[in-house]
Amino acid sequence: MRTLFATLLLAAAIPCQASVSTFGTACSLQNQTPSIGHTGTPRIGQTISITYQGPNYSSSSAQQIAQPFLALGTQALGFSIPMAGLIYQPSDCTAYVAPMVLVPMLQDPNLPQYESSFALAIPNDTALVGYQFFAQWLLVHTQCGFTGCGLSGLITSDAAVVTIGQ
Repeated sequence: MRTLFATLLLAAAIPCQASVSTFGTACSLQNQTPSIGHTGTPRIGQTISITYQGPNYSSSSAQQIAQPFLALGTQALGFSIPMAGLIYQPSDCTAYVAPMVLVPMLQDPNLPQYESSFALAIPNDTALVGYQFFAQWLLVHTQCGFTGCGLSGLITSDAAVVTIGQ
């Protein structure tokens, strides 16, 4: 009994470690695979940037647009995105996050692409220590032509679980 009590006291005294862990598998678009990353550590009072690597262009010679969106949520999922007649939709794309927020990346001011990171300021509130949320990139692919532009694929990256620490 004393050992259990000492273990519980020690566990309560150890602060929650800030961490970002990736999970799941991305799907590919035209031999390019999007991925999630980060810079910084998710600690209270600090900023972490969720980064994107993968297809990203606001126009191309093939009249295509590939815009990343960041999905943030508090629940993990695991369902396949149906092909639904989208011409560039791979069959192996999985949504790992139940999004509460879907953030479109803005046009880069200097390049023919979209921003590739999102800075998230974590409030300086100790009640957030140990809080977890999930993040995943969703690439919205659009094909344009004589009749306008239309959705042609929803491509997903791997996902991340973010734990806020001190």
